[in-house]
Amino acid sequence: MGSSFGRGRDDRDRLYLSNGGTDVFLDVLALAACELARSGFERSFALLLCNSRIGMGNDDFDLDELPWSAEFIAERGFLLRVIELAASGFRWGMLSYDPPYAEAHLRQYGEVVRGYTPPGEAVEVARMWDEHPAESAFERCGRHGLFVGDYRDCRLCA
Repeated sequence: MGSSFGRGRDDRDRLYLSNGGTDVFLDVLALAACELARSGFERSFALLLCNSRIGMGNDDFDLDELPWSAEFIAERGFLLRVIELAASGFRWGMLSYDPPYAEAHLRQYGEVVRGYTPPGEAVEVARMWDEHPAESAFERCGRHGLFVGDYRDCRLCA
């Protein structure tokens, strides 16, 4: 089945990944996002990555689904910094596998994010993440440094 990551209604600029490719993509993004996240939007995006573990092609999201605010430029900048840090191989040594295609997938997704601007209508925050997540979800895995998330375990340990 697989997953896709894109801009929303625009099918031209979309990253298509197998189920395994999606797991790798989210793993390496989560490692970088948890390291860089500071603001509410940033922490919630990192938590989204850490909580994504339904599998079987159900872990994708479109940029149009994210609850962008009036701080869109800074929020998109955060996503681009996460992608860059992940593409640099940040903490890949912590993975139990070799991610040979991750850098290319991240670079492709970076182009999708770089060219994105949100639609004019506001997005309901609850569509993608809890507006007031439990602080315990942001506790860190002692081994990988990822948020333990709503499931109370690290996506890399699980």
